[in-house]
Amino acid sequence: MKISIELKKLIEMVDIAARFVSKTSTLPILQNLYLKASIDTLTLRATDMEKYVEIEMPCTIALEGAITVNAKMFLDLLRAMEEETIEISVNAQSHQMQLRSAKDTFEINGIPASEYVALPEVPQTNVVTLDTQNFLQGIDHVEYTITEKNFSPVLTGVLMKTKTEDTGKKLVFVGTDSFRIAEFKITSAIDTDFSLIIPKVAINDVGAITKFAIENEVPEMTMRFSENLIAFEYQIGDIKVVATTLLIQWSFPDYEREEIMPTRFNTTILVDKVLCEKAIKKIWILTKDINNFVQIETQPDCIIISSGGKSDKGAGTTKINAIIEGEMLTFALNGRYVTDFTKVMASDEVSFNLVDHQKPMIITDKGNDSYKYVVRPLINN
Repeated sequence: MKISIELKKLIEMVDIAARFVSKTSTLPILQNLYLKASIDTLTLRATDMEKYVEIEMPCTIALEGAITVNAKMFLDLLRAMEEETIEISVNAQSHQMQLRSAKDTFEINGIPASEYVALPEVPQTNVVTLDTQNFLQGIDHVEYTITEKNFSPVLTGVLMKTKTEDTGKKLVFVGTDSFRIAEFKITSAIDTDFSLIIPKVAINDVGAITKFAIENEVPEMTMRFSENLIAFEYQIGDIKVVATTLLIQWSFPDYEREEIMPTRFNTTILVDKVLCEKAIKKIWILTKDINNFVQIETQPDCIIISSGGKSDKGAGTTKINAIIEGEMLTFALNGRYVTDFTKVMASDEVSFNLVDHQKPMIITDKGNDSYKYVVRPLINN
């Protein structure tokens, strides 16, 4: 194998591919990046056996061939080089890769490409075109509610589904860790009906590729799926990227029931987002070790945010102006749950919608019915 290739593009693609190698496996091959030069294309592959990526990019080939090398070391060395174009060659007998530029020469010991694992093929049966901006928005608005490890596998993934409502067809993203739920809806023209649960460990990497595609003015992406696999395909200029992952094979909780996601409320609180964030952060200085506990008490024209007598480190209260509609009440919640939501909301005002101090509350972005955030209150005994 002997090729010359543009360094900047190679670094960008290796950076994407390196996300997909195993971080924990003791098998060196799963920490490696597969490179194959054929005709006028360099193919990169990476996997941790649950998620996979394949990238095809143009290069100038003097000699075809293939090898696998440690992804992190390869990326670090590429970043250390400075020329616009570099030469990569492989000794087929010693399985050693050489990186060469006008200034630098590096050699990396590799593993034969023949030992690399095969990547799965997703059938062409179910194919959907997605808007890249909408897809990234959907991920960003729900993924923060999901943990990568949970007692229930279904709670480690993003639910992505289509839904028909009175206002038309929607593409819906949902995430939950059982203590909170985020639901984000986007108007969609997708004809195919589906309901898929995509692991968070994969959706974050797919999101990074989508962001890169958007930065390079790519308006659309293709999604293919089967019963247990999903693939996202991007054409970014002259580079093709396909990210594939296993799907979570469980039924997502029926979160739309009134007792979980209420639609009727007795109290509504409207406050400035920035002031609310600052007030909550003041209080959790005292309550970080007790679930960032904050107590909120409503008064006619303000709310009192306090530590509620919970912290053995001390006590604190702070007041901010608010518009209150309905019954006056006092409730408590994890303050970090609120700031997680305010980081991604669009408007300047956040709305708390409550039934009482015990039932789940709905936090919304003012004027945006397509984004709902359900939080279970903490009980202040």
